Amino acid sequence: MRHQKAACTQIVKNEKQRYQRKGYGLIVAAAIFFSFFIGVPFISKAYWGDIMEFKQRHEISYNMMYLGVVLMLHNVIHIGANLVYWVFYHYEFAFIERYKSNEDPWPWHTDPEGWRALVKKAVFVLLFNGNVLVLLVYLPLTRAGLTKEHSLEEAKIPTPTTLAASILFFMLCEDFTFYCTHRLLHSGPIYRRIHKMHHSFKTTVGIAAEYAHPVEFVLGNMLPTSVGPAIFGPKAHIVTAWAWYAIRFGETLDGHCGYDFSWSPYRLIPLSGSSDYHDFHHSANIGNYSSFFCIWDTIFGTNKDYYKYLEERQRKAAKLKSQ
Repeated sequence: MRHQKAACTQIVKNEKQRYQRKGYGLIVAAAIFFSFFIGVPFISKAYWGDIMEFKQRHEISYNMMYLGVVLMLHNVIHIGANLVYWVFYHYEFAFIERYKSNEDPWPWHTDPEGWRALVKKAVFVLLFNGNVLVLLVYLPLTRAGLTKEHSLEEAKIPTPTTLAASILFFMLCEDFTFYCTHRLLHSGPIYRRIHKMHHSFKTTVGIAAEYAHPVEFVLGNMLPTSVGPAIFGPKAHIVTAWAWYAIRFGETLDGHCGYDFSWSPYRLIPLSGSSDYHDFHHSANIGNYSSFFCIWDTIFGTNKDYYKYLEERQRKAAKLKSQ
């Protein structure tokens, strides 16, 4: 109980400092946030008739439509974001590098050959997990009747408010399930045989986001992400599900990119984690098991080492400033 009280006090202090550090980045983050939740329903309603007409004309099944868009979103978001990150990593712009999550040198400086070999593996794993493995898992489930179709009715396209509320629910479901599976993956034998592969990246970078053993990808990525939409089932419009997957793909990239950008819309959320939060998990290989929030880490005391690390870093920074 004493730990939870101390952790909550530290979180409140950290939240205040986190928002203060963002400065004008908060305005950009808010603009991105509102543009997404207003834009998705608006565009969907404007073109839904054309989309359904195209589906009927070409006799596209629900599963083909649903999965096709999910795979497209996955590839476009992951490949596009990693290309942008590559530019940041390659040129190391001063404006971008000031957002770097830790003070350690980038791995391509310390071990160029090892880094190139790891990246080649990561690219293959990203494409395999995000495309082939998804099909190998999803298609048998649909044939067995274990998946529920989301609504395709134009009248049920979510409003901005409904979309935001649904996404929040999905985030809470994902965060709890991810915490449980992620903590399980860190248990001795499971870690050595499965999760250790993901921790080949000691410093978080974009390409590390889905570098995972197939078993981990299914239990630690696909399962948590699908819990919320599965609970809603037909009550959720397919647009809501697509929007959720886009947000989740973006969040895992943001959390692994190695930069704690002030304009990240994911960090507008109170009690959210950060790239710095997850970077500590990789560099120290301890605690911070959550994805979107730090709620469960705080309840179960698995982020206390992180807050000790933050306090020490702040003391060092204050000391250097006073010299």
